[in-house]
Order: sequence, then C-alpha cells, then structure tokens
Amino acid sequence: MKKYFKFLFALGVLMLFLTGCENKSLYPMKTDLTNERGLEKLIGSIDWRPYKLEDYKVKNKSLEIKLSDEPDISKDESFKTGFINGVIILILTDAEEVWYIGEDLYFSFIDKEYANEPLKFKYGKEVDDYKKSKEDFDNLIESLKNEKYEAGAAKFEMME
Repeated sequence: MKKYFKFLFALGVLMLFLTGCENKSLYPMKTDLTNERGLEKLIGSIDWRPYKLEDYKVKNKSLEIKLSDEPDISKDESFKTGFINGVIILILTDAEEVWYIGEDLYFSFIDKEYANEPLKFKYGKEVDDYKKSKEDFDNLIESLKNEKYEAGAAKFEMME
C-alpha cells in the first residue's frame, strides 16, 4: 500500500511540474475587437515590459494602446516591444492597425501591410497565414523574440 501511495504521489508531483512548466501560448485567446472581455484578457496577457499598459480603445478596426513611457529604454528595445506586440495583436484579433499612445515612444504604429513585409521576407508567410495555426504562431513569436532589432531606419537584422 505504501508503494502504491508513493507512486501516486510521485505521479501527481510530476503532473504538477509539467503543467507548471507548460508554454503559455497566447493563441487560445484569439478574439475579435467586439469581444470586450476576450480583448481585455488578450491585451492584459501580453508582455508590455519595459512599458506599463495604461489603457486601450477600439476605433473601428484600429486598436489604440496607451503605454506609460520608460525613459531608460533604448530605441531598439522600444521598437522590438512595439513590433512584436503589434504582430501578436494583428494575428490574434481582427484589427487592421495598432496605434501606441504615450510620451517618448519610439514605435507608434503597425498595420498588416507594415508587418507583412518582414514576415513574408524572413518567414515566407503573412499575418493572415499565422491566424490558422497555433504551432506556426508560437514558432513565429519565439523567432521574433530572438531577432535583433535596430530602430532609427527601421532596420531589422532579419531583413538583411
């Protein structure tokens, strides 16, 4: 009986560990701009660091996101955060464009056309292609996080 209990206990601990280490994908939060609760959950789950999410508004097919500024952030880091989060929103919602509002933001706007250029060049797919597959979406976001970004002339290492 003791061996059986130890086995069940070990199995339970293993299940908890594996569940806790699971990759938390944003893909299941896919929603449209009219679903206020779903949109709030998605926007709140995105990593906005080093910025702080203040508020957001939906205007037609546009999403305005208000961020608090971070004076110690580099242009490159600002560009990376804005680009990646904009791509996430464009893929997981029906938004056509994302505007960032705040003081001293280096990246203020992204739309499907702007996002499609580097995505198609580097990965061979566009925003709408990533809406169809959780695996493709997760792989894209992981790849984008590992890319090097240079602001200023909007130069990506991935574009070279």
